[in-house]
Amino acid sequence: MSKRLTQRHDAFFQRLLDQPENAAALLRERLPEGVACLLVDEPPEPIPGSFVSRRLRGYRTDRLFRTRTLTGRPVYLYCLLEHKSSPDVRTPLQLLGYQYQILDLWDRTEGKNPDGSWRPLPAILTMVVYHGVAEWTVPLSLAEATDCDPAMRPYLLDFRYRLVDLGRIPDVQLSQEQKLRVGFLILKHGTAGWTTRKQLVKLVCEAMRLGHNDLATLIYYLLGDLEEPKSQLVREVLNDLLPEEEAQAMLSVAARQWLSEGETRGRTEGEARGRVAGKAEGKAEGKAEGKAEGKAEGKIDDLKRLLTRRFGALPDWAAQRIEGSSIEQLNAWLDDIFDADSVSGLLGIGQH
Repeated sequence: MSKRLTQRHDAFFQRLLDQPENAAALLRERLPEGVACLLVDEPPEPIPGSFVSRRLRGYRTDRLFRTRTLTGRPVYLYCLLEHKSSPDVRTPLQLLGYQYQILDLWDRTEGKNPDGSWRPLPAILTMVVYHGVAEWTVPLSLAEATDCDPAMRPYLLDFRYRLVDLGRIPDVQLSQEQKLRVGFLILKHGTAGWTTRKQLVKLVCEAMRLGHNDLATLIYYLLGDLEEPKSQLVREVLNDLLPEEEAQAMLSVAARQWLSEGETRGRTEGEARGRVAGKAEGKAEGKAEGKAEGKAEGKIDDLKRLLTRRFGALPDWAAQRIEGSSIEQLNAWLDDIFDADSVSGLLGIGQH
């Protein structure tokens, strides 16, 4: 999975669980029934921050929530999203590390009562949400992942985690909460390599029930990573299901989100180059130049990519004209791209 797609997975999953009703539904529906019935009937509190190491952030993202039992005891739910197309056999070991970090943080910040006495450790429930293609075959407990004689198992450090394998759950059973169901549908079927027309129609219809914002989010998620002819399929499905003007409006909203992402990425890269240049020529000047350069490069890359998806490979003259244009001109072309009927029609020059 590309770094850009992984970042979109991260942001999408975090937005999904940042909605209290979605987080509450996840606990209610995916924890063991005997555990879920012990929790209070209210949305869990999200805890900011991530416990995933920098080395693994390209493969997973996480969310930590705090809730309590009906008897008032604190409970933490640690939810991990696995991006990998196949399971990581070291997941139980990595989850052990995350749990230790959570308990250590709690101990340093909330581990003592006002009188200085130690509080009992809180319970941590761990859940893995997996949307890869390959079936999950990793043991669901730390002890099961350990090679030892059976007589030793009662004495081993152990915990179990709850697996939510989206690929093995029927679409209609993903969630009773509509927004969470649509979110899981997108994660399950929205990968670049294997979205069929039938699946795409289902996704669009589900998102339409929630409103234009959710439909635009879905199209943004797909449009940014589907190469031809997949991007054409997205437009065809939208045109089949929506009036032409409404379909174009959805594409424009999604494209602006996608372009904004590219502009931010280009600006960040440009600022980094500017900081390096600034050491020799002045930090303020270098940063300003890098910001402008990064912004322009991001727009150039995005315009080329969108044009290629709409009209095929770009001729040399078109690429040269785009690369030599001002930010103002690039903005104008990006605004008009979905109204153009050809590359030359948009750029205002015939093929050389």
